[in-house]
Amino acid sequence: MSQIVKCDICGGIYSQSHLSSHKRLSHGRREALAPTKSGAQSLEVILSLYAQLPEEDKRQVRDRLMAVDRARI
Repeated sequence: MSQIVKCDICGGIYSQSHLSSHKRLSHGRREALAPTKSGAQSLEVILSLYAQLPEEDKRQVRDRLMAVDRARI
């Protein structure tokens, strides 16, 4: 049986198996790629995308962000 989850973008309640379709159809790429006026909006989009990644990809993102930070020092 599928788990009930909350959409981290709009707060709606969905079945886990339908959440990715909901996000793609309701929130789409335009919202994720649109320029934002605040850092908070950009951060929410980034966190939403990160949450959808498999664990191995999340690890790669963290490693790459740490490498960028080290290069700036």
